[in-house]
Amino acid sequence: MTQHLSPRPLAVLAALLLFAASAIGGNPVIFEQVRVIDPDTGSVSEPVDIGVSHGAVTAPAELPPDAHRVAGEGFYLMPGLAEMHAHVPPMRAGQQQIEDVLILYLAHGITTIRGMLGESGHLILREQLAGGELIGPRLITSGPSFNANSVASPAAAADMVRAQSEAGYDLLKLHPGLWPEAFRAIAATAEALGIDYSGHISVAVGLDRVLASRQGSIDHLDGYGEALVPVDHPLHGTNPGLFAINLVAGMDPAGIPELARRTVEAGIANVPTQSLLENWATADVEALMARPAMRWIPEPTQQQWQQSLARIRSQIPDGMAEPFIEIRRELLAALHRAGAVILLGADAPQIFNVPGDAIHHELEIYVEIGMSPAEALATGTTNVARYLNQAERHGCLSAGCVADLVLLRNNPLEDIRHAREIEGVMRAGRWFDRAELDELLEGVERRAAGKP
Repeated sequence: MTQHLSPRPLAVLAALLLFAASAIGGNPVIFEQVRVIDPDTGSVSEPVDIGVSHGAVTAPAELPPDAHRVAGEGFYLMPGLAEMHAHVPPMRAGQQQIEDVLILYLAHGITTIRGMLGESGHLILREQLAGGELIGPRLITSGPSFNANSVASPAAAADMVRAQSEAGYDLLKLHPGLWPEAFRAIAATAEALGIDYSGHISVAVGLDRVLASRQGSIDHLDGYGEALVPVDHPLHGTNPGLFAINLVAGMDPAGIPELARRTVEAGIANVPTQSLLENWATADVEALMARPAMRWIPEPTQQQWQQSLARIRSQIPDGMAEPFIEIRRELLAALHRAGAVILLGADAPQIFNVPGDAIHHELEIYVEIGMSPAEALATGTTNVARYLNQAERHGCLSAGCVADLVLLRNNPLEDIRHAREIEGVMRAGRWFDRAELDELLEGVERRAAGKP
């Protein structure tokens, strides 16, 4: 897997990361007698002291006697999670709404988000987060999407790639509506410049062309549904509908293992966002509305989500919702068994996917389809580290690593739901204890309810 985030040399990148961490990091901290979770090995350490200084993990012995001490006995320390298909509100939404979304991510243990639909204001936001001016996760941002409306020709597509690379976006976002010549121009120009291109698979492009490219990630398991319909089936080549839901009756699950094998061979990652698709297709609406996380969502947005869900469900062919989810789960399980790279992502905020909370629903689904809790956590930690070629940033609690940490009351390797039981979050050395997180969340709830 090539480096996806930036063409800069790793040594320079590491220095910049540590500089950014030190800009955020607060006073030295020692987590006392905490058990450390390693998602890569699925192991838990004996009680140890973990030190943090200047935004990075360090030996406690190197810290001054007056370092802030966090009582960790009986608690579990794990790396912060990454949400690899996040949506940051546009700048026109207003500063407070943006800040509230960022707080929701951080309070749920997410210390990195990959924003998959960016704008120029997000470049400034990225720097504000890196410098500690705003509370929230580290932001990796894509530019405005490449789609049927934004791309007029292959030459225009190549120009758009160069412009976004020059502007400083971290990756390119692909949306539907592209055609093969435009996709080739995007891919060739992006690869020459060393910038990641990821996202959807346009129907005219198809899974085969993407697997033959160096696209970084396929998001939403896009393109696989069409590829599962045999060429001699009447539904082959017809309108696929939303994520190929119109084609479910023609999909042949026997083709899943081969697609999984080819995905591994191609080295392309998948960001499933399965929780969102299950919301759309099969989840009970009353149960969705009753989720505790809905208290952070303003009533007009809740109503909009209900209306959008009703519209989507009205377009699902009769009897196809449950088979649609079943075949997606089967595909996700096969990708995992084959050794394909899975990256944690829930596509929040989206229909009934509340930022932060949605990631924990996503993790629960991963365990339900056959991942161990450690493997599920790895999708948001060590898998991300390998994908971005940033071992010092994700899934790392060793000396020198950026201190993005989550303190838990119980062991998530025993039950993935324990990953919700957060005692505190550290973002690049800045510690937010449970009381501070609760105060931040109470502010989000109050504003969602329209109260001052």
